[in-house]
Amino acid sequence: MKKLNYYLTIGFLGLVLLSTVGLYLPQYRGAEQTLFLEIHKDGQLHQKIPLSTAANQEIKVTDEMGHYNLIEIKAGQARVKQADCPNQVCVNAGWLSKPNQITFCAPNKLKIKLTGQGNNLDATSY
Repeated sequence: MKKLNYYLTIGFLGLVLLSTVGLYLPQYRGAEQTLFLEIHKDGQLHQKIPLSTAANQEIKVTDEMGHYNLIEIKAGQARVKQADCPNQVCVNAGWLSKPNQITFCAPNKLKIKLTGQGNNLDATSY
């Protein structure tokens, strides 16, 4: 009877270990994909930049009325660093670093989005 309990315990712990590995493995499977920063202005694609080869830079997107958003790219990440919109939601959103992350500035009609190769959604979401 003691041997049976021992084998059941070992089997249960092995099952828990395999389940844990199975949950975290999909997150690391696509970690080496190329990320692109898409900058959309007024619903149109304004610029598409590969983040893996992009140097540390700032891009200023201005509309015809002088309203602007300053986008910063650094170390494979992007963010809206500065904007002249009243609520600053786009600035407070912080850094984008994973596929399908989006920041939107409604007053200035600007959207920045990270996309990647094989950009399909799966069971893991961010």
